[in-house]
Amino acid sequence: MTIAGWCYLAITFLICFDIGARRLLGFSTEATTEITGYLMAIGMSWGLAGTLFERGHVRIDVLVQKMPLKLRVWLHLASLMALMLASGFFAWGAFSLTKDSWDFGSTDLSALHTPLAIPQGLWAAGLVLLLLVVVALAARALRQLATGDADGMDRMLMARTYIDEAAETLEAVAEAQQGMQKPVVANQAGASR
Repeated sequence: MTIAGWCYLAITFLICFDIGARRLLGFSTEATTEITGYLMAIGMSWGLAGTLFERGHVRIDVLVQKMPLKLRVWLHLASLMALMLASGFFAWGAFSLTKDSWDFGSTDLSALHTPLAIPQGLWAAGLVLLLLVVVALAARALRQLATGDADGMDRMLMARTYIDEAAETLEAVAEAQQGMQKPVVANQAGASR
C-alpha cells in the first residue's frame, strides 16, 4: 500500500474512533479534524506522483487522440512542460511556506500545538516528488523523441484508454482468484491427511 493509501486508512480509523468514542464513551479526541486534515494533504501530495506515473490523472484529450502522431508527441511534450512549470511553482510555494513556519516556530491553534513545519514539510516533499516524476518523464520523452521513438512516447504519455482499464481490471480479478484458491488448496491438502 502506498503512503497515500496509508494516510487515507489512518483518516478512516481516526474518524471511526472519534465517532465511537463520542457515542459509547462520552468523549472526543478534539484533534481528529486537525490530524485528518494533515493526513489528507500529505496523502494527496504523495499520491500525485504515482498517479501521474500510472497515467491515472484525468486528462481531456479527445482532440489530441485524433491528431497525427507527429503533432501529438509535441502536444504531449508541451503538456509535460506546463505540468513541470506548475509542479515547480507548487513545490517552491510549499517549501517556502514550510520554511516560514519553521522560522517563526508556528504551531496549530488546537490542543496538540503541532509544529506546522512537520505536516507542511511532508506535504511539500510529496509535491517535490511530483516534480521529480515530471522531470523524469520529460527527460524520457525527450530521449524517445530524439531517438525517433514517437510511438513509445505516445504510449507513455497518452491518457489511459478503456482497453487499458479493462486489462487492469482483469489482471486484478485474476490475482484475487489466485489468492482465494491458495487457502482452498491448503485446506484440501489438510483434509486428505
